[in-house]
Amino acid sequence: MTSHYRPSQWVSALSLGFACFSSLSVQATENSIEETLVVANRVATPANRVALSVSKIDRADIELLGYNDISDLLDLQVGVTVTQDSGMGKAAAVRIRGEEGFRTRIQLDGIDIADPSSPQISPRIEHLLAEGLQQIEVLRGPQGLLYGADAGGVIALRTRAPSDGLHAQLSAETGAFGFNRLSAHASGGNSHTQASLSINDIVTDGINARFSDNVDPDRDGYQNTTINGTLRTELSESTYAGATVYDLRGDNDYDGCFDPNTFATRNDCHDEFEQTAWRTFTGWQNAALRTELSAERSTIERRFYTGATETYATAGAQRELSWLISADLTGGQQITAGVDYLQQSLRDQSTPRERDNSGVYAEYSADLWAGTIAAAVRHDNNDDFGHHTSWRISGVQHLDSSVAPIALKAAMGTGFRAPSLYEIAYNSGPFAFSPAGDSDLREEKSRGWEAGVQLGSDERFIAATWFEQTISNEIVFDLLSYSGYLQQPGSSESRGIEIEGRLPMGPEFSLIGNLTWNETEDRDGNQRPYRPELSGAASLRYSGALAQGALTARIAQNATDTTRQAIEDYWLLDATLIIPLGARLQLNARVENLGDERYQQVPDYRMPGRSWFLGARFTL
Repeated sequence: MTSHYRPSQWVSALSLGFACFSSLSVQATENSIEETLVVANRVATPANRVALSVSKIDRADIELLGYNDISDLLDLQVGVTVTQDSGMGKAAAVRIRGEEGFRTRIQLDGIDIADPSSPQISPRIEHLLAEGLQQIEVLRGPQGLLYGADAGGVIALRTRAPSDGLHAQLSAETGAFGFNRLSAHASGGNSHTQASLSINDIVTDGINARFSDNVDPDRDGYQNTTINGTLRTELSESTYAGATVYDLRGDNDYDGCFDPNTFATRNDCHDEFEQTAWRTFTGWQNAALRTELSAERSTIERRFYTGATETYATAGAQRELSWLISADLTGGQQITAGVDYLQQSLRDQSTPRERDNSGVYAEYSADLWAGTIAAAVRHDNNDDFGHHTSWRISGVQHLDSSVAPIALKAAMGTGFRAPSLYEIAYNSGPFAFSPAGDSDLREEKSRGWEAGVQLGSDERFIAATWFEQTISNEIVFDLLSYSGYLQQPGSSESRGIEIEGRLPMGPEFSLIGNLTWNETEDRDGNQRPYRPELSGAASLRYSGALAQGALTARIAQNATDTTRQAIEDYWLLDATLIIPLGARLQLNARVENLGDERYQQVPDYRMPGRSWFLGARFTL
């Protein structure tokens, strides 16, 4: 049965949390290393100068939690929800503060890995494996405009970094539903040149994806091979250069395609996804000035099959040239500026399309009172939709308290998103008709704000952030007559509160948790689909001399589908255990969905039940 809550209940819970927390004495560790964040400002910035909301997942978290793709890792973050069509490798959508995934920019080692050949350039997070990653940063603040005016949120992935000396690691894992993973990572170098290479291969028999596949049902498997490498060399004391490459091959079985002759629904479906990307960069830096020039290219090919017959194929490409400069001035001032030139192309079974977008941006920040203020502006020139200017202002203040440090944050900004090549191509193609086929799509416009407070240090804190975002002239697919993409007059909204905290419980235990209340409305005041009003996660972690472990729970409540029917609430519980055997070998065990919850995130698509995994990691 679906439970219903009121925001006031969670505000009361927050107040109680603050009251309990305020009874604790919180002191920062004098010898702690200053944390820096990159995703907010595109350059490494001390965390206490960042006013935007950022979540950070480091390598220790990735290994401890053990998830094989990033969908589960992202779903645990405050303000972030992931909806997936069944198990691993199936289509997934990430939403930050209730906004669509195509408004989220995903970068891998600085490469924009969006898929121009997919609807609305949605990022393909279902193919992104976690084992090869060093760190994930998630920017939830209003408009990541330094990455593009359409970046309502940014997920920055960094692969495992090269290092001095020679290091190598092998890992393997087996588990339920015919799952097997083999991974290898090697890095090496000296004080001048470092390189790294990671190879990850996953195969699973999967589960039967849809309940409606009930006549001779079969499992819908998945296979993924991902290779990424990085090279960096110091040309002098102040000059460097490097390159990163990324190659992904994903093969996925699914249910619900169409027979090319009779158009009857069939469940022997298959799609192939191939992405190859690279980025080269060179830069110069000293104590006060940093500048970098980079070029990148990403190509994606997708092929769809019904049985053995290829029914559809697309190809997309992105090419980008970027220049970034950042200068530290006197008095705690900093200027970051840059130029980027992006070219996107789409090739399907209709007319090939291509579009350019050039952007110039700058951000100025300065120390003020006991914190930092910042103002940023961006101007874009789009081939099809002309000139647009976006802006962002933000600030953070740190207050002294006899109980614990207090930080106050606020930010607001605007953005725009041009209709994608896919949306335009579909509306002018053979499958579109009135009203979509007769309409000319215009750009979407967005605005948003957030305000937050944090009590405590990074090691022990509780924080709350209020937010609101509005999208005008939203572009949606016509789900009534399936005529194509329509422009919605008026605006859609997303507003809510995020609560997060960390509590050490002695030298070996810690509790990390978050809760998000998110109210979303379309232009008619109806709840927007697949957006839980309440979502959250909590992880009890243990780190001792003989073992490490985590017990992680998450919930999603009060969501609806595209027909406004309620989706049943669910909660999940996962457990992991890592046992080191000497300095080089460790064994790990994991159980996902420990309570064997039978749940759906999308109607008619079943999710995996209780699943076990056993693995080993050997460091050479």
